[in-house]
Amino acid sequence: MSLDQQRQVRRPGGRRPVPPFIFLLVLAILALAVWWKVIRKDEATREEAAAGCTKTASSQVITELSNMAAIRVHVLNGSTQQGLAASIQAELTARGFTVLDIGNYQADRSITSAGEIHYGPKGEFGARVLKHETVGFELVSVPSTTDDAVTLIAGQGYKGLVTPEKAAPQVKKEIEDEGKIKAGCTRDELK
Repeated sequence: MSLDQQRQVRRPGGRRPVPPFIFLLVLAILALAVWWKVIRKDEATREEAAAGCTKTASSQVITELSNMAAIRVHVLNGSTQQGLAASIQAELTARGFTVLDIGNYQADRSITSAGEIHYGPKGEFGARVLKHETVGFELVSVPSTTDDAVTLIAGQGYKGLVTPEKAAPQVKKEIEDEGKIKAGCTRDELK
């Protein structure tokens, strides 16, 4: 068979491959359009999530949350330093917190860290505010606690409280976040 004869040989059935290619091209364009919309929707969802919750509390709620006297604290000395609970009581009282009582921490384990703040479901806000007043304290949820009081336990690594000036912006943000939660936001939306 000569070269000219090979060129003249047509595909079986005499059809050209153009219509299937056009079909595949249209299908690829449609798939691309669908993916474009999916990607754009995903970006919009991420932007929305990044914006967080935009609800805000009333000024009355913010005023109530700003009242540090509403945060009730038990202060315990979990270290070997004498008079530490009384010293912390004086500082917290000067900052407006209500210290219910002071004492020594009696437990099977010693606290080697700076300290812990124990709280129940009703005391989470108070514990978060108090954490901003301390240096290196850990929050410990105690679901069996039924009231809103928190327990501050100073440990062996206690380094004192932060200055009121340093604590103020973090406490303010905590108050704003709690106001948003009271307005209907979730804590996850605030992250």
